[in-house]
Amino acid sequence: MNYDQYTDEQLVDGIVAGDAAVVEYFFFKKCKPIFVYIVHKVYDGRVNEQELINELFLYLAENDWYKVRQFDFRSKFTTWTQVVATRFFLKKRAQLIENDSDETLNKRRERGFSAHRAMDRRIDIRKALAVMPNERYRMVITALDLRDVSPEQLAERMEITVDNLYNIHRRALAQLRLVMGRKEDYYD
Repeated sequence: MNYDQYTDEQLVDGIVAGDAAVVEYFFFKKCKPIFVYIVHKVYDGRVNEQELINELFLYLAENDWYKVRQFDFRSKFTTWTQVVATRFFLKKRAQLIENDSDETLNKRRERGFSAHRAMDRRIDIRKALAVMPNERYRMVITALDLRDVSPEQLAERMEITVDNLYNIHRRALAQLRLVMGRKEDYYD
């Protein structure tokens, strides 16, 4: 199928219907220049393009693609997506800058866990990790949640900031919840 010939209406309908081929075409091919722009202009090249795509996908997919369903076709769908993505990531970057919490990821994760609940969750997580599509997300969850690597050590090894690691971890957990078919927050 030649998706380059699709109209905006066909693209929106395919995305909302969950057509994996349309979603992949739109986010990974058609919108690639948008993500390249955001990586360089918003994050100074310090984030992974794949992670941006995953985060925007999760954001737009919330509530059964509610935001995409609100697109009113007064502009091109790619133009609308660029505006939504740029605003979304500028807001995310501002939240990163404002986040001055000195609480580590491990402390947040450990809060309120019993040993029994933690063991059950680790078993569930290992099964779900095997089917997660993003390898970097699997690595972050494995290191932080299963091997108890400190966020500072992992961030240094990955050559990113701890704040960026926190965002990657949050996106990884969101993807893990989707894989596990859970809508509630996996961690309190």
